[in-house]
Amino acid sequence: MNIMFLMGSSHIEKDKEDYPFYLTEINEKLILEQQIEYCKELKPTMHIFCVKEGDIKQFRVDSVIKQIVSNAQIIPIANQTCGAICTALLGYKYIANDDELILMAVDDFVSDSSKKIVQDFRTKSADAGVVSFTSVHPRYSFAKTDEFGNVVQAEEKLPISKNALVSFYYFRHGIDFTDCAMDVIRKDNPTKGNFYISQTLNEMILRQKKVVMHKISNDAFHPLKNELHLAQYIMDLKENQRGK
Repeated sequence: MNIMFLMGSSHIEKDKEDYPFYLTEINEKLILEQQIEYCKELKPTMHIFCVKEGDIKQFRVDSVIKQIVSNAQIIPIANQTCGAICTALLGYKYIANDDELILMAVDDFVSDSSKKIVQDFRTKSADAGVVSFTSVHPRYSFAKTDEFGNVVQAEEKLPISKNALVSFYYFRHGIDFTDCAMDVIRKDNPTKGNFYISQTLNEMILRQKKVVMHKISNDAFHPLKNELHLAQYIMDLKENQRGK
């Protein structure tokens, strides 16, 4: 299994430095570090990190990553891309193969076990899998399912159901993602100028691939993209600690 972390992130000012949000420490560990640890139980063969070149130059993020994962593959993103699909394809040589692939945002936390989620996809013989929670806020991606729970349609920033998607995408074969990603770009139908990972799901469906959904509770989803999200997450942690 290969795991690719997409690290386009907002910044937070701390000690007069404009740090990427994923370098924020929670309980003495970076958000980035905690996300990597979350995937440990999957025993990935390769960790791939798509990092803004500016963050590498200014904050030596490559060195930070190497201290956590010594054999990490780091892909510098020199310029603004046209969305997550284009960013992921910069790592084409690492993921265009038959290995399992997970694409995930570094700042979307899930409390449920990653091993449990992936095992659910494997048990259902999924060609691709998504993780969903309940929301209709148009900031998210959405998926519609049939009566068997299989995904039949996905949309970006358009609530077609209450199944909002976490930035955690599973593909049984990485080559399926890269092929579908290139088809999305060829069709040239971006959302607000960008191409999103969710769009590849429709291409998978057109190829008659099986795309399944793993549902989590809203309490198990923790976006950490701004200071408000961070404050809420820390408050939830404290409440959980008090409840133990």
